[in-house]
Amino acid sequence: MTALLALRLLRRAPEEPDVLVANSPDAAVSELIAPLEFEVRQRQHRMEALQATLLAFNPIYFNTRQVRNRREAIDIIDEVDRVRATLAGIARRCSVEVFSAHPGVLSDGAIEESLPKDLEMLARGIRIRTVHQHPVRVHPRMRPFLKELVDAGCDVRTREEITDRIIIFDREIAVIPNVLARGAVVLREPSVVDYLYRSLEQVWASALPFDDETTPNGGYGVAGDDLKRALLHLLAAGRKDEFIARKLSISVRTCRRHIADIMHDLGAESRFQAGVLARQRGLLDDLTEAG
Repeated sequence: MTALLALRLLRRAPEEPDVLVANSPDAAVSELIAPLEFEVRQRQHRMEALQATLLAFNPIYFNTRQVRNRREAIDIIDEVDRVRATLAGIARRCSVEVFSAHPGVLSDGAIEESLPKDLEMLARGIRIRTVHQHPVRVHPRMRPFLKELVDAGCDVRTREEITDRIIIFDREIAVIPNVLARGAVVLREPSVVDYLYRSLEQVWASALPFDDETTPNGGYGVAGDDLKRALLHLLAAGRKDEFIARKLSISVRTCRRHIADIMHDLGAESRFQAGVLARQRGLLDDLTEAG
């Protein structure tokens, strides 16, 4: 009885409240559903009004976010002293890892400045991985510098080419050169830093470990063949001596000496012939397959 009254299928007679009469289901639907429909319409109108009010703030939000990202996620530093101070500050706050790549060779000043800082971070338990180019294995300043770092626990590898300098701290902050001025660009945008980190991992995977015991008498050791293949690849591409030397971070004189040795080993009478013979003998296969 109570349930039928609640469903409006029974109703009390207008003139006799104690008398119950049947109510049509259609009338019951109207009595029960109409208030709910009205409430739904009211909520729908409120939702639409709130949506219109909130979406009106979209342009302000996105403009503000762009300004904030430019200020916080990308910091352009155009003075060498400020770059050094910024790097020193980031290094002091570093807690897990420093991952870097360096083309060419470091200057005497850079070595003197970076060595104590690197040793201090290694003593704090910071993992340091760094990639250099093969010529550092025979460089009179770089070789002992890297050996000291390796002895302190640093992971050092070398490869034939490195596009540009990059330092990544804790996989959160990346520092790259500012190509428009003498300075640096500090990046904190997570997706950008992660992309650079994964790209550097690929460079690291293709590099060879720097091990002083496997490079006796200050030679290239296991990196010798790698450097030779890189030089052959550039030679076969018709590159000039100056370009090859700059790409591999060796002097033009050293580059020409290596080319002369390669031509002699191949029995080639010209640079072009040396490239052709190298391809015929499969000496460039590894580099070709690597892209």
